[in-house]
Amino acid sequence: MNRENYRRSLQVLSVGLSLKLILIASLPIRVQAQSIDTTSGNSFPSNAIASVTFDPPGNGKPRDTVGGASRDSGICPQDAVNPGPAVTPVMPINEQALTVAEHPTFFVYIPQTSAQKAMFVLRDDNEDYYYKTTLPIPTKAGVVSFKLPADAPALKSGKKYKWSFVLMCTAEIRPDSPWVEGEIQRIEPKSGGTLDNLSSLERAALYGKNGIWYDTLASLAEERRSQPDNLTLAANWENLLKSVGLGAIASQPLL
Repeated sequence: MNRENYRRSLQVLSVGLSLKLILIASLPIRVQAQSIDTTSGNSFPSNAIASVTFDPPGNGKPRDTVGGASRDSGICPQDAVNPGPAVTPVMPINEQALTVAEHPTFFVYIPQTSAQKAMFVLRDDNEDYYYKTTLPIPTKAGVVSFKLPADAPALKSGKKYKWSFVLMCTAEIRPDSPWVEGEIQRIEPKSGGTLDNLSSLERAALYGKNGIWYDTLASLAEERRSQPDNLTLAANWENLLKSVGLGAIASQPLL
């Protein structure tokens, strides 16, 4: 599918979205905190497990996350209706969704599905930046992640991007394919500090304190995957998601 066909597909997909979803998807990002402070507050007692919380940057308050699905059920047409959550971007819906990474990691909750693939697209408003790939996905419900690969163009500091995640219910994108969108903006960390000596959990706590959502989630996910039976880490994950309006998927498995 070329870029022009993808644009047309998204135009078709957007038919039927409620005005509320359209307004949420188009919310501007107003960044006030332009950097993360790594020069202080980056030490933790050696015997303590850092508590990960998220302080939204600026004055924005998180609101309930709503996936931009084209169907109310948020599932493929051939799948049985599931009373659980629909496809959901794992991010707070406020005005700011930040990262310090040139190649960040994106997270999406997907319900149990017969779809075997999803399409991921990352672009800026002018499509000067455009990246598209097809991803294999599990059939069971849970939170999946995708790290922008090293051979993809790096995100530029201060620039805003939008990403789309579409379940491919058939070989091609359909008008009723479940899909969601998210926003991301990269910022620069302050010079003079380093995170190299911190564990991924400690990095998650520091990122969360500075309102850097994508890296908070990625660092905590890394720690959870390395210790899948750690109940404290599981509680940290659930509490973090609940704190930004993602309680419906907070207890779902991290795949």
